[in-house]
Amino acid sequence: ASAADEALVRGFGAEMFVPRDVHLADAVRALVPGGVDGAVDAALLAAAALDAVRGGGAFAAVNGGLAVPVPLRGISVRNAWIRADAAQLAALADLVDEGRLTLRVADTLPLAEARKAHARLESGGLRGRLVLLP
Repeated sequence: ASAADEALVRGFGAEMFVPRDVHLADAVRALVPGGVDGAVDAALLAAAALDAVRGGGAFAAVNGGLAVPVPLRGISVRNAWIRADAAQLAALADLVDEGRLTLRVADTLPLAEARKAHARLESGGLRGRLVLLP
């Protein structure tokens, strides 16, 4: 996230904040010298996030996976696969409706503009998520 979003990110519960224009692993290791016990990469940071994890730690890639051919410093690397679950989605929708789960939507687009949405994602700098509507 950008430095301008620090309050927002901390409001989501983050104890530490590293703005996107700073080298992630160096900044994390300045705060946690041995590296963090684990990291979840939902922003396609891959190696930058992996380098912040201590030897023997754990790393999960959420967006698209991460190919690591051999164990790196003994780090357990897993890809998180998301599966549809109507009951869980309904529970999350209830949390949103109750104001207990905050979403950050950058824009909504018709499904017919999916190509445009992907181009925007690839260009980076979005402040929130894109939502495709049927």
